[in-house]
Amino acid sequence: MKKILLTLASGFLFTQAYALQITQKASGKALEVTPSNVTETEVTFLLNGKSYTVPLDSLTAESVSALQASAKAESEVSFTKINEAIGHNLFGESDLWDEKAAEIAGRLNWKKESLKESNSSYRKYPQADYRFLGARPYSVTIYGGPDDTPEHLSLVFANKGDFNSTVGSGADHFKKAEGEKVELDLNDAIKIDETALETTLTAALGEPVEQYYGEKEAKRKVQRWDIGGQSFLMSAEKGEYVHLLVVRTENADAEGKVKFIKDAVVKASHLKNVRQDDNGDVWIDNIPMVNQGPKGYCAPATFERAMRYMNVPADMYLLATAATTAGGGTNTQLLAKDAKRIVRSKARRIKDISLGSGLKIRDVKSYIDEGVPVLWQMRSLKAYNKIANERTKERTSITDFEAWAETIQNEADETVGQLRREDNHHICLIIGYNEETNELAVSDSWGPQYELRWVHTEIAAAVTSTQSGGFVIDF
Repeated sequence: MKKILLTLASGFLFTQAYALQITQKASGKALEVTPSNVTETEVTFLLNGKSYTVPLDSLTAESVSALQASAKAESEVSFTKINEAIGHNLFGESDLWDEKAAEIAGRLNWKKESLKESNSSYRKYPQADYRFLGARPYSVTIYGGPDDTPEHLSLVFANKGDFNSTVGSGADHFKKAEGEKVELDLNDAIKIDETALETTLTAALGEPVEQYYGEKEAKRKVQRWDIGGQSFLMSAEKGEYVHLLVVRTENADAEGKVKFIKDAVVKASHLKNVRQDDNGDVWIDNIPMVNQGPKGYCAPATFERAMRYMNVPADMYLLATAATTAGGGTNTQLLAKDAKRIVRSKARRIKDISLGSGLKIRDVKSYIDEGVPVLWQMRSLKAYNKIANERTKERTSITDFEAWAETIQNEADETVGQLRREDNHHICLIIGYNEETNELAVSDSWGPQYELRWVHTEIAAAVTSTQSGGFVIDF
């Protein structure tokens, strides 16, 4: 790999060779040197053909300032160069990790998807003419951690789920939409995007190095380019996808391995997420939202939400790889099988639970009380969504919940018989309940407006999948 550019926080390798005068503090002797690396504590330079490393505190304040100013100036030039290659202002004046995720998203015009106490995300499903590094991405996302600190960027280019997909977004993903007519074969598109990314990144940052990234089943071969404290990691799988990650260099050095968080710590944080309102509502806060976008990725998106909430790294596109058919439909059982292996690698577990058409609050209550959401397999029928939308909006102004309970019970008695069709198979989260009104709180992977909806338990039971129940990710 060519010389990599490092920030002053960890070190800075100069990519241009030029002379700079520095002065020793003790002797007052001035030296004309060619700096090659500056860290927070020392500088390495060439003098008369030999390399020397000396502490910064052995130099005058003026010398240290000159070295740091030179490093900053070259950093800005390098960030400008990569921004030009990208075609967007990804970088500001420093490493991405020195900013908030919202600041990066603001420069890129990627919309806020989710902002919680412990996680955040900003996502865009670009139009067909959008380009990033010379290729067309279908989904671009910034993931953040606590306090909106950016953790990584994920960009998905040609892929099996999006390619030639003609489904709509949100609740309309069960309808056929006007899709883009593409004449290329999927593997042709993958090769074109892979070549575009590799060519553009190499022109801007030099030749890549090859390494592995990810853990267990998620491990894959990637091409890596570094700039500052960032690593660009590109992977391509024939018949599947082209994927670009932007991560911290130390994360790339560790091949994506993350520290395990003890069960006791996760359990304590989840208990703090359980909200209990005066009207009897009990629900889980701080579950990340993932908007599945214009494809049938409800299962991968819902699994990603539950896994990330349990501190298990996940990306819906990579989760969908083995279990998704062309156009975006997902085999939930196959996905669950793959997810189980990933979850187990983090000492968590996914277990199947029986819900069925007899779904009751008692079936989910113990999980909700511990701050653990339930992955619910159901049928997202038009009549169901109409009721969920209207009643959720209406209940915000309700003050007499005893009368409300009677009203929605009467509606359930009249409606349940109309909800027996076996289509629009879907998966979402059950995240709360109200025992006084006999309601369940549900959360769909369709964006913020679907993050918390309330439905009568008997209506939920009527649309529960008769073939299988649900899943829980716990300890």
